[in-house]
Amino acid sequence: VLKNTRCTLERIEKFISPHYFTDVNLFGRLKSETLAISNILHYGPTERISLSKVMKNLSVFKPVKIGEAFGPTFSTHWFILTLEIPDSWRKREVELEWEAGCEAMLWKDGVPVFSFSPQEDNGRTKTYKIPRSDCVNENTPTYVIEMACNRELGEGSPTMISPPDMNKTFTLSKANLNGINKDLEALYIDMQVLYGIAKALGQDSQRGVEAMLTGNQIINTLVKGDWSDTVVKDSRELAKSYFGEANHRQQHVVHAMGHCHIDCAWLWPYSETIRKCARSWASTLDVMKRFPNFTFVCSQAQQLAWIKSDYPSLYQEIKVQVENGRFIPVGGAWVEMDGNLPSGESMMMHFFYGQKFFREEFGITCEEFWLPDTFGYSGNFPQIMKESGIRRFLTQKLSWNLVNKFPHHTFYWEGIDGSRQLTHFPPGESYGMEMQPDELVKTMKTHSDKGRTNSSMMLFGYGDGGGGPKQVWEGGDRFNRMKDCAGLPRVEMSVPQRFFEEVETSSSNLCTWVGELFLELHNGTYTSQALIKKLNRQCEVKLHDLELLCTMAWCRKLVDGGFRYTYPQDDIDRLWKLVLLNQFHDVLPGSCIEMVIDDAVQLYNKVIGTTTRLTTTAMEALGLRGGGCDVTINTLPWKRREVVDIDG
Repeated sequence: VLKNTRCTLERIEKFISPHYFTDVNLFGRLKSETLAISNILHYGPTERISLSKVMKNLSVFKPVKIGEAFGPTFSTHWFILTLEIPDSWRKREVELEWEAGCEAMLWKDGVPVFSFSPQEDNGRTKTYKIPRSDCVNENTPTYVIEMACNRELGEGSPTMISPPDMNKTFTLSKANLNGINKDLEALYIDMQVLYGIAKALGQDSQRGVEAMLTGNQIINTLVKGDWSDTVVKDSRELAKSYFGEANHRQQHVVHAMGHCHIDCAWLWPYSETIRKCARSWASTLDVMKRFPNFTFVCSQAQQLAWIKSDYPSLYQEIKVQVENGRFIPVGGAWVEMDGNLPSGESMMMHFFYGQKFFREEFGITCEEFWLPDTFGYSGNFPQIMKESGIRRFLTQKLSWNLVNKFPHHTFYWEGIDGSRQLTHFPPGESYGMEMQPDELVKTMKTHSDKGRTNSSMMLFGYGDGGGGPKQVWEGGDRFNRMKDCAGLPRVEMSVPQRFFEEVETSSSNLCTWVGELFLELHNGTYTSQALIKKLNRQCEVKLHDLELLCTMAWCRKLVDGGFRYTYPQDDIDRLWKLVLLNQFHDVLPGSCIEMVIDDAVQLYNKVIGTTTRLTTTAMEALGLRGGGCDVTINTLPWKRREVVDIDG
């Protein structure tokens, strides 16, 4: 069989498969024992309400069984789980498994600690490693699950981007405690990586063949030794010997960072995004507690502001990890906005409010603009970034071009005024990778600026409610096997600053791209949902006029001691943040579902109503409105000659 590559590879594949031969293969042996949770209480459906409100009246909770269905779409259901851990399990590693086909948050003692999602990693869904303190003595820990009846990419029917099926239900299929065989779990990860390397490098590579042969030898060892503890340890040594073959010191370096791109709204409303952020970051923080070298990057000040408001305990944990340099705020913008439709002033305001938030909350000023998923980039951006304290730029979306492949991955982007920004497009062509061998190989091979630079960036983790890097990192822990393994690029956990500084100090002759970065896709977003685009421009104009008139009134106060006027700074801040939120790259372009459009229109109408009221107040304060004397003001910086329509 060793002379038949296809048969050998398929043998390894089936040996770790979650679908085939699980009664005899390695995957089927990972759980030493499984115990169904019998004590489950349920309350729902409810709106998106707080845990504290739910727990005020426990009498509303009723017993529920596995196999029951819950809905409808976007509703919330609450479960109380009392875990009765057998005495014989007290010294084991125990995990909590929850599968209902939708997203869910796990709470312990009023604090969010983890999230579940249907997202799989090599056939394994997310499971929660129960802390040792909950397993010792005769503890019967109690957890609360907040289940959201939606998946990470919405509930569109019949296609993902179709209007959502609002009557969908989700069936609770598993609620288990699992005893884990740690040695077999580690060996399973070994085999995953060996199989991935064999597939990625192929039979033309010596290391690819060695990976395949090592995997095959491990299978033979386990089968011949009847899976005894001794042969499991021997098999692990075979894998360690392969992974221990170090790279050449000049090998390509991949800077890996945990990442979780979360759309502020898209196939779900704004209100659900708040919970998606909380769920994803709770799992991210759980990873940080277990793996001290793990780092995570997070953009969009608006989303952090939501967590500060709605999940204060979670936010405090985030602040601690920001201080530790492991949870890294990036981007410097209020949201990841559309790159063409907002006005120049709006673009500046994104950075003004974003950088202000990061400075006040974390004591940092972002030096890199982070916009991986936006549908094209105006040639004004480099200048706007420069004026906002930004020196570097990251995106990925241009890899989606339909016809012309963008020619660079690391280069200087020059704006229409001559400003330049060091720019990187991750060569793996994704901002949600899975830390797989083939992704590392692709990152190295497809980098179009090899020779000019020897470094790439890799962003891994599931976005949009998939839970971030939780399953990719802990469930696989592939990083430690691949970080310095001959045949693969060298990979290290890193942060954006370290990557860009390495490029700046070690690269030479980087190319320069001048002007707009045009995406050959999604072009219809510049004409769809015209009402959204109209209201956006109206709000931008009204805010401009409002700030001018309020400033005039404030200036009059400076020269007239008896004049009373209070500049409405807090109101203006709130109004700008609403407009900026609606400029998110799936809202203003109109690529979102109808309920998001409805929410956005409500926000725009609120802005228009409030700016109109505040404008009237400012004009009255200036004596330009009321008392039979209405005055027309030119709020633009050039002379105008027009017909003015005066009511009445």
